Amino acid sequence: MILKPLCLDDMELIRDWRNGIPETLRTPYMLTEEMQEDYYRDVICDRNSNTRYWAFCLKGECMVMGYGGIENIRWENRQGEISILIAPDYRGKGYGAEGVELILNQAFMYMNLDRIYGECFHSSVAVEFWIKMVAEYRGFQTSLPDRKYFNGTYWSSFYFMFSKEEYIKKQEESA
Repeated sequence: MILKPLCLDDMELIRDWRNGIPETLRTPYMLTEEMQEDYYRDVICDRNSNTRYWAFCLKGECMVMGYGGIENIRWENRQGEISILIAPDYRGKGYGAEGVELILNQAFMYMNLDRIYGECFHSSVAVEFWIKMVAEYRGFQTSLPDRKYFNGTYWSSFYFMFSKEEYIKKQEESA
């Protein structure tokens, strides 16, 4: 799997994926095509934005099978928040783990960030995935109560953080 820059055509596909999993998102409403286009133009295309996203594609193919990146970047603290979304047809096949590796590599080795954090609501089936990723990259984890209201219930979240030091140790051990 490789990272490619996102283009406007990718955004409509991503919007459909997002709208299909409201239990996982902070956004409490479905996005329209116009909202997604505005986000692309105003955030993704802004080189001064505190957000960096990429498309995930299989090597040799141009079909987008997911996307991810770092948002809420605080350059002065060298921190940012990881976000990944895999297309429904590709979930459960290891591509999410590959995506985490690619995003952490970009964040730590190219963007010079020190800490990457994330949050996954317990209303999402993705919690088990993030628990595995935190274990693999020796991250920090905690639980935060009542972080998302969905379907009549307040859900806690799995909050986690990866460090550049542990990422580099893992890479050295794998070499």
